[in-house]
Amino acid sequence: MSAEAIPLMEAGAPASRHPGLDTVCARLEAILHGRAAADLLRDVRSIPERAGIVILPAWSWELPLIDVGRKDKAFSTAEGRIGKGSFERLLLPVRNDWSEPMVRLVSGGSVPVTYRSLGMGHQMAGQSKLITRPGAPAVARVTDVPSLADPVFVGESLRNRTVSELHRLVDAGNAARWELIRDIEPKLEQQMHVAHSAVSHEIGQTSGNVVPMLDIQGLEQVQNLMMFGEVGEDGSEKPGSVFRLIELCLTSDCFVKVDPLRYMVKHLRRDAETEIRRKIGDPHIGPKVRAVALKHPRAELTVIVDEYRKIYPKDRLSIPRAQAALSVRPDAMASCTQLMPETYLAKASEDLEGAMA
Repeated sequence: MSAEAIPLMEAGAPASRHPGLDTVCARLEAILHGRAAADLLRDVRSIPERAGIVILPAWSWELPLIDVGRKDKAFSTAEGRIGKGSFERLLLPVRNDWSEPMVRLVSGGSVPVTYRSLGMGHQMAGQSKLITRPGAPAVARVTDVPSLADPVFVGESLRNRTVSELHRLVDAGNAARWELIRDIEPKLEQQMHVAHSAVSHEIGQTSGNVVPMLDIQGLEQVQNLMMFGEVGEDGSEKPGSVFRLIELCLTSDCFVKVDPLRYMVKHLRRDAETEIRRKIGDPHIGPKVRAVALKHPRAELTVIVDEYRKIYPKDRLSIPRAQAALSVRPDAMASCTQLMPETYLAKASEDLEGAMA
């Protein structure tokens, strides 16, 4: 275990970590620390006159024990490092779940802590103590999960200094959140084009004519909706897909079986397709309806509905809903939008995931 007293805005990235994931996870960690600090500031009077601040890590970095494709491989041709065509493995993040808040005040004694780390094929647990010790830094940022044999030592400072440091954590968390949103925006735009091409090709299979379903303005409207959300008819605010994604990424069990970048790409691609279909008036079961219609190309609508109900009885497909699925049309100006060739869609999605690294 190691702990260091460093300015709260300072950051470092060990070379052995996956660089893209290190950036994403550092920002998620800063958000978590900021929220934990904000919880402490809700009742300033409960903060001790003298206390130390221990900042616990959200991530452990390990070699994955599950197949993550190319994500844990760093290719290099640098002379004196590794040979051409060779690679070295990279450390990937494993989420730590703590019994105590990730930002903990310690005053005049010791606090027991336990943790559980789960992800990338790893399952670890342990316990330690946070102990005040004269002369130790009053702010201890823990960089590795501690053990009983190697507790965390922290000094103490006056309440006004403690409050100031907590506010710095809150500000750093807010800044990290907006930095993460800014980083996600171009990735969302990329996934929008992949999803738009996929939807256009899927619908075109029924009509026999593959054309873009949305124009550039329509795509921008969907992207803005996913970024910033919308206001419902009752005046309530509905958060956008990006905001929901960040909240999901902050949960302790989000990345048990998948790394954060892959999870983000899948989320953005799925939500982009959902919102595009909603924009063009395509029911969420539209692809299934059209798939059944393709098997009965000359059948009446009632026959298609009957066949669909045999396969998906729980969907309770109605005639109007089936008609809507088979009547989806592109926007009038959509022909100016370029589509990815169908044969490249799968590869494009994989390449975009790699681009996020």
